[in-house]
Amino acid sequence: MQGQSFKLDVHLGDHSLEGSTLTCWKQFGGKETWSLDLPTVLWILERVAAGEGDAREIRDDLLQATRWESACCSSCDLAMSHYPEARRRHEQTVQRWREEQQPLNPDSYLYLLNKGKIHRSSCRRPPRPAPPQFPEDLHAFGVLLEGHGGDLEQVLNFLAGQATGGARKIGSSEVVAMLARDGVAAVKSRLCGACKPRLPDLDPATPEGRPACWAWVMPSHVAVAEAGVALASVGAYVLPHQRAAYAELERWHEGRCAVCGQGHTVGRLVRDHDHASGLIRGLLSSSCNTAEGRANSLLFDNYRRRPPSVILGIEVLYLPAGFKPGTHHLGVSAR
Repeated sequence: MQGQSFKLDVHLGDHSLEGSTLTCWKQFGGKETWSLDLPTVLWILERVAAGEGDAREIRDDLLQATRWESACCSSCDLAMSHYPEARRRHEQTVQRWREEQQPLNPDSYLYLLNKGKIHRSSCRRPPRPAPPQFPEDLHAFGVLLEGHGGDLEQVLNFLAGQATGGARKIGSSEVVAMLARDGVAAVKSRLCGACKPRLPDLDPATPEGRPACWAWVMPSHVAVAEAGVALASVGAYVLPHQRAAYAELERWHEGRCAVCGQGHTVGRLVRDHDHASGLIRGLLSSSCNTAEGRANSLLFDNYRRRPPSVILGIEVLYLPAGFKPGTHHLGVSAR
């Protein structure tokens, strides 16, 4: 491992020096070279010159210190303690993968998804789904572990992400969800030109076309009243007389994106607004907010038609960062 340093105590005759630094360097071709810190080198020379020790003694000690326990390299030494657990957990991952794949027969899972392209399950262009592979030996595992900063969890996540050989089986419901979220035109652009898979029909009433907020329970009168005084988190991006309404909106979201329903900390949700009216529609995750501005799809059409602000019956003006409300801004009184 280039630049890997080790602390050791150097002994020469009746004398010893604590805390010396031995550093491993790698040259081209994988050949390892070593360096010893200058104060230690000067100390050794002084002891030898004074006849207080045999240079061969320190030479043997240093050579012993450069021998890896794995008999290979520093990467293997560092990986040795993680290797058995990593292999055991990987085998569990492979077993789960096989159990998940077993029921995915072609009659139910008509498509293959590979690098964003949608194929028929019978198409031979993409690779066949395959379980994740474990590094072939300790050295390969050590290099991978070193490349992930010695973090075993990152290595296992990386290996799991290599499953399927770049392809995975998907069913009609997932394709319908793509159509609802991204739009028919966008999904058609991802179809394989060789096998030309047929897209499933998109029913306007499909659940995949409904934003998550449509299923949220309406807030009670007590919750709304409490929201009216929970103004500390609103900040300066809302007109003073609209802060209670925005607090109600924020409280109802409970950190959830109005479209996908995924939970986020409130500060990470984006205030989505109607550019024509300037009114806030709801709170979205960054990815959904980006997609909303681009996608011409059933899901976002439904969201724009009935966003959280419409469901709750509130109106809150969107104010950009740095905006300071006053009596003459946008024709709205700050009251």
